[in-house]
Amino acid sequence: MKLNQGLLCLMLTLCTTLLFAQPKPNEVVTGSVTGVVMDADLNQPIPYATVVINAGEKTVTGGITNDDGVFEINKIPEGIYSLRVQFMGYEAFERDLKIDREHRTNDMGKLNLSAVPAELDAVNIVAERTTIEQKIDRKVINVGKDLTTAGASAADIMNNIPSVNLDQQSGALTLRGNSNVQVMVDGKLSNIPADQLLKQLPSNSIKKIELITNPSAKYNPDGMSGIINIVLHKNVNIGFNGDVSAGLAYEKNPQFNSGLNLNYRNGKFNLYSNYSNSIAKRANYGTIYREGDNSTQFFDMLNDQNSHLLKVGLDVYLNDKNTLSVFTSQNSFKGAPGGNINIVYADDMSRNLMQDFGADMDNYSQQYNFDYKLDFEKEGHNIEFEADYNTFDADEDTFFDFTGATPLADYEDFVDTKRDRTTLNLDYVNPLSETEKLEVGLQAILFNTDIGYSSTGQSYNAAGNLVPTPNTLFDYSRDIYSAYVTYGKNYEKWSYQAGVRAEQVNVVADTNSVRAFTNDYFELYPSAYVTFNPSEKNQYQVSYSRRIDRPGVGQVNPIREWSSPLVTQYGNVNLRPQFTNSLEANYTRSLGKGSITAGVFYRIIEDQINQAVYVDRFNLD
Repeated sequence: MKLNQGLLCLMLTLCTTLLFAQPKPNEVVTGSVTGVVMDADLNQPIPYATVVINAGEKTVTGGITNDDGVFEINKIPEGIYSLRVQFMGYEAFERDLKIDREHRTNDMGKLNLSAVPAELDAVNIVAERTTIEQKIDRKVINVGKDLTTAGASAADIMNNIPSVNLDQQSGALTLRGNSNVQVMVDGKLSNIPADQLLKQLPSNSIKKIELITNPSAKYNPDGMSGIINIVLHKNVNIGFNGDVSAGLAYEKNPQFNSGLNLNYRNGKFNLYSNYSNSIAKRANYGTIYREGDNSTQFFDMLNDQNSHLLKVGLDVYLNDKNTLSVFTSQNSFKGAPGGNINIVYADDMSRNLMQDFGADMDNYSQQYNFDYKLDFEKEGHNIEFEADYNTFDADEDTFFDFTGATPLADYEDFVDTKRDRTTLNLDYVNPLSETEKLEVGLQAILFNTDIGYSSTGQSYNAAGNLVPTPNTLFDYSRDIYSAYVTYGKNYEKWSYQAGVRAEQVNVVADTNSVRAFTNDYFELYPSAYVTFNPSEKNQYQVSYSRRIDRPGVGQVNPIREWSSPLVTQYGNVNLRPQFTNSLEANYTRSLGKGSITAGVFYRIIEDQINQAVYVDRFNLD
């Protein structure tokens, strides 16, 4: 019995030992590599050399050497790699690297780089020129050096883009002659006013500009003219990178802008920051003629303004299938517009008067963005969730002084604006086959704004008498819930895409001086594209989309936005959305060194929104 017990204990001990000696079936093997990068001729260390670990053509991770030329890269997954070391002025160095259970720690020792001989056999100068591509749902302008030299900021180069125009005085941006256009940066909307945003984006930071004149059902249907998407350069080099730019334009007044981009990237992380500013004096002038009393208003204005935009972001590549990105942008703006309005009566000079005005304006906007993307095994098969939160806070103090024939006394207006927008997106893309693709998604946009107005001045009441201008509060909210589906297929020389977006909108507005109003509606927005490529050089395309122009806060705001002795601008709380059915046909001919695109479009507009000028019956004298 004792012998059997002894044998049993021995067997248990051996089994236990063997069991604990086995590797864990799910054990993740990682390793590290170290080394010193040296100058082969001088035998001195090379600091800040780039070390990259590649698996075939794919970069897995990397790093840079320190002041002593030493590098250490940890947490390298199991596999067979090539280690590449490079530094400007030296020939690149490569060596094989293996990570497994037997090779967890790898010391490369000294890696000697040889300097490139300083001989110059020939110089090839290649002009980087702007090119235009016609894709199934957009026109892509790849920005070259010839376009960035047109001006220091994005605002300066817009007038060199086909179908795009930016009024350098008013800042109004139009696409195909219409100002109902959305501006996006890297596919994301911002609370920063478009003209203000364009003036502070350095032109050399722009990689391409996408003109989406007939957006598919995947996109928010706002904007009759479509979408202008500005895609910025992104640094994909391993290690630390940066650049700085500055621009100065001068006509009657100076306009200055500058930018600083910093980026650090390794195999798992990409940390970046962008700063840009715009400092300028901008003049504006014009006239308004009133036939009834033969009077002319002469406007002469100058706006001294500056703005600063900072963006900081982080991309985390969790693994080959999961990517997480966050960023925040902060924008500060200050403006001091001022000038005078001179009113001249040709038939009775005694009625002439002048209004001097000046303002202190400042606003601050913030954006916080979170994005998570999951790639499945099949190429192009993914799901992505994005959450975006925007805030905008603005204060405006304006004074008005009068000289000449007017019953109005000097006064001041005070306007305080606060608004926020939350956007949630869930997008799913599935390439059903090599020739088919399905896209579905959900979106929620929750928007709210509060405007407070007070004044020391007077205004006319319904009886035509001057009374103190009442203080006004205006609260406006608009919630949009939508879902979309698109399906595309390629068949030999033909390709098509069709989709529809369903949208429920709830609008609520309230004020202490005008009755509250609501506007709830449900709409469908279909889109369709057909493309025919009879040869490599010729492409024909027809497309259709239905879009909407929702009244902006300024268009429905009953608080007076701007005034002169004879002109006052108000919003209209009774405005309803404007709908547009857009048809478009394009032909693209590829040439040896470029392409020619010709197109026509036709729009059918329902319930069109226009700005109207009415004569104030209390200001006829």
